[in-house]
Amino acid sequence: MTLRFMEERIDFAAAFRWAARLGWQTGICNHFSWMVDDQHILINPRGLFWSEITASNLVLLDGDDNIVEGGDEVEETAFFVHVPTHRMNPAAKIILHAHTPHATALACIKDGELKWCSQDALKFYGKVVYDREFNGSVLDASEGERIARKLGNHQIMFMAHHGVSVIGQDIAHALNDFYLLEDTCRVQILAQSSGQELAMIPDAEIDRIMSMPSGHDPQVVPHFAAIKRVLDREEPDYRN
Repeated sequence: MTLRFMEERIDFAAAFRWAARLGWQTGICNHFSWMVDDQHILINPRGLFWSEITASNLVLLDGDDNIVEGGDEVEETAFFVHVPTHRMNPAAKIILHAHTPHATALACIKDGELKWCSQDALKFYGKVVYDREFNGSVLDASEGERIARKLGNHQIMFMAHHGVSVIGQDIAHALNDFYLLEDTCRVQILAQSSGQELAMIPDAEIDRIMSMPSGHDPQVVPHFAAIKRVLDREEPDYRN
């Protein structure tokens, strides 16, 4: 049987494998999902390390959230966190949720926020929302819908005591954003650990920079292409 959305499956499997290499994998937990058309969602199956993900074992859900291809089972929290966001906000094509160490550390600080103290932080200016309401593991649809409403049209959500979600329109940009976000959080945590006051970028300079045409980032697509080249050499089974 030929699986549907094979090109998307290959790219998605590459994202999981790279995330595992970056140390974002937390046991067999956390999920990435992709709304590949107006009905179907790809998501990782229950029970696999991200380093085991292949194009064919990714789960495809239909418009009624039934498994129609790929793995046999999806963890409940994936349904209750990811599916409501996709269904309530079709612009959220990609949802990458993980407990990456530095972004999660920031979410564990009282009133922790991303500070505008580094050049890379400004990439996320105006795109971040903080969910301060912690209700434990998401095991019902109402909590997933609350999270989806809180996220709104933002691209980044820091979840108190939990982790972070990154929203994107395509996998190359979403993965690149998550990479830069985690590195930005790492730099901020390192700077704060010095005990010295953060040197904030002045508001006037932020306004000037943010008023400049952003245009297309020429680094994003080549970054993802480089990731796939490395995987093609070293872990080619991700395409299977």
